[in-house]
Amino acid sequence: MPIRVDLLALEPNVPGKARLTVKKWQGSEEQLEFSIQRNQDGFYLQDHKAWSNNPFWFKVSVFNVTASGDGLEAQVGPDVVDPLLEGGANSQFQIELREQSHGHSDKGVVRPGVGVLPSTAGGQTRSTYGGAELTAPSAPAPAPAPEILEIPELPELVLSTAEPEVELESVPHEPDYAPPPPPVKKSNKGLIGLLIAVLLLLAAGGGFWFYKRTPAPAPVAANPAATPAGADAQACTVESMNSLPELTFVQTCIKAAPDSAKLLEIINQAKAGKHCGVAQRLYANRAQAGDALIANAYAREYDPKYLKASECFPVADNATAAYWYETILTQDPNNAEAKQRFEELQK
Repeated sequence: MPIRVDLLALEPNVPGKARLTVKKWQGSEEQLEFSIQRNQDGFYLQDHKAWSNNPFWFKVSVFNVTASGDGLEAQVGPDVVDPLLEGGANSQFQIELREQSHGHSDKGVVRPGVGVLPSTAGGQTRSTYGGAELTAPSAPAPAPAPEILEIPELPELVLSTAEPEVELESVPHEPDYAPPPPPVKKSNKGLIGLLIAVLLLLAAGGGFWFYKRTPAPAPVAANPAATPAGADAQACTVESMNSLPELTFVQTCIKAAPDSAKLLEIINQAKAGKHCGVAQRLYANRAQAGDALIANAYAREYDPKYLKASECFPVADNATAAYWYETILTQDPNNAEAKQRFEELQK
């Protein structure tokens, strides 16, 4: 039975890097190697992102068991990730995994999963392996400890409730004048409070006068194009498809989250307008996310039983159709139709 291979994003996601997961492998976990072949010309992926008609084997010293325990996984870098993401609308990739001793081997279809990013999405990214030998990524060097700045101790502030002493100006002594007894010192706090109250009243009166004299601003008319409903309505139209770059349209349409029936309508419009890349990306994104209706429609694009040849999907591909039927079964193991077609396509 063919192996199932997925290229999945790391957590957290790292541009140019991904997890290559393998299920249904019956061989050893160590000393493995794999080759990748594209369908349009039969060329094989080489080191440094090149393609040639000679098979090239990426060596993996050991595959780790996945967290779920039902498969194996190894981390790959830009030399594998970037070429798979840069494939054309009709590109399909077959992977062959084998033991380096040329013992057990098996084949399957490999497709990038949701969220896998090329290395160009994050600037220059180094490969996780040297040459063609894949290895586990080395632990990042610890960040240098931040320099500790010594802050001089500030003198303690002492708060006192005593009133400050007021230095009185000395007055020349007049011998013939006997000063009266000093009057009782009155606090000027009341005068200050009165002045503050008067100022507040004046400010309030001025503000009221200014408010009465200033006309109220006219209500701003709602901009239909800025409303979420308007944005969603424009995100997945034929006009947007024809005017926006392919990736931008796909991203905005996915963000609008149309229901399955609406998305199928958009995909059919893309096929009719020969926007094959749009149709492929919308299909794959929603199918990988677990939408059984979209995954079933995508499988039928390659299933020889249902194929209606078009420019975007000109020929049947049993392995790719089986891949998407199997994707449905991972979400709904009791789906009778998907199970039947998957089994028939394996024969």
